[in-house]
Amino acid sequence: MNRLKILKEDGHLIPVILKVPEEADSVVIMVHGFTSSKECPTGQLLLRRMPEAGIGVVLYDQPGHGAEEAKEDPFRIENCMDSLAAVEKYVQLKWPEKEILYFASSYGAYLTGLYLERRKHAGTHLLMRSGAVIMPWLFLGAPGSGPDSEALEELNKKGYLMLGLTGTRQVKVPKGMFEDMMLPENDLYGNFGESDRGNTRVAMVHGEKDQVVPVKFAREFAEKYGLPITVFEGQGHSLSDDPACPDKVADLAIDFFK
Repeated sequence: MNRLKILKEDGHLIPVILKVPEEADSVVIMVHGFTSSKECPTGQLLLRRMPEAGIGVVLYDQPGHGAEEAKEDPFRIENCMDSLAAVEKYVQLKWPEKEILYFASSYGAYLTGLYLERRKHAGTHLLMRSGAVIMPWLFLGAPGSGPDSEALEELNKKGYLMLGLTGTRQVKVPKGMFEDMMLPENDLYGNFGESDRGNTRVAMVHGEKDQVVPVKFAREFAEKYGLPITVFEGQGHSLSDDPACPDKVADLAIDFFK
């Protein structure tokens, strides 16, 4: 396992962990969720399970989610896509003979979905784990709902909000990210079928009791765009309420990727 930093075109650095056996015939890039990082339990799961299945692993921190000393670029949608593009380019140059795969969680699945729509990409498969297909709603509120007046006042005063789910780290979300979420083109739920996604195969896995992204929306998204979805009964957003579930997700991912 190696640690390094990848230089982006804008001069910012992306902290990376990678484990790519020489004999691996593919490499999976993990795109973590909001308030998470490359050090998350899902990353550790991939490092443990994927190499033994012939799949290398690359983990990286999205903008705004690494250590403070990383001097990252702000947490904005285009910056996040630029980071994914830089990591993907590194993998292509380092291992040109290996197939590229994506394993993306929550916000990361939303971001990777947008990436497939808009950017030239090399990945052949995307597994959306607990995909935040309604991500703008999570920032702005469901369509038709009014903004929180206190939060709006704080956002206008400071230019950012510190946000995070209960029990997770807080992430600095700049005002520009809320503006990004308001753009119609960033509505993944409504726009995912606008292109052929470069013929990238997409599948979903979700928890039946997900309280962050209710399974109702995941099922509707899967049906709307003709995507296979596996729903784990009794599982929440982290898909880890049952200690055996993460390995079941890994098994599913390996079968899908292979």
